Amino acid sequence: MDQTPSTARIALKWGIISGIITGIISIGYQAFNLMPDDPMKANMGMGLLANFLQIGFTVLVLVMATREFRSWNEGYITYGQGVGITALTGAVWGVVSAGIILIYTQFIDNSAQERTLRALRNAYEERGMNDEQIDTAMRFVTMMTNPGFSFVMTIFTGVVVGTLLGLIVAAVVKKDRPMFS
Repeated sequence: MDQTPSTARIALKWGIISGIITGIISIGYQAFNLMPDDPMKANMGMGLLANFLQIGFTVLVLVMATREFRSWNEGYITYGQGVGITALTGAVWGVVSAGIILIYTQFIDNSAQERTLRALRNAYEERGMNDEQIDTAMRFVTMMTNPGFSFVMTIFTGVVVGTLLGLIVAAVVKKDRPMFS
């Protein structure tokens, strides 16, 4: 029997590929000002479509990573190996994507956070919120859009999403070795 392929190597490969792609897409949203001004609109219409496409892309990447492992492992992959690969792929994905976005927002276009905060303030004013409510909301949003916090949350989200979707993907892709082979 051959040696089991490295789950880390496969997760690293697919995490880097997907992290670069999603990092570039995120930068495109910011560079071309495609993000809705009002966060409530982010989950409607095109925002909802973008969310479904992101989930579909995530599932595709996780399936490709687990299937690659399975093909290198004589056609077999356990449920645990599948979940491990998907969680690690999500972590690498989050680090790469967060790194690209951090570099863009801090060194290339450092006005992205200001534009976001200004757009949110305008959206809150249009909703009729008073100054105290807006100031409270803006303190929270400023903390959430802080580059360091965003970096950590992107990595955390990558791990959580990779693991949760990986639970499903691993159940579908798994193929255990026969007991007596």
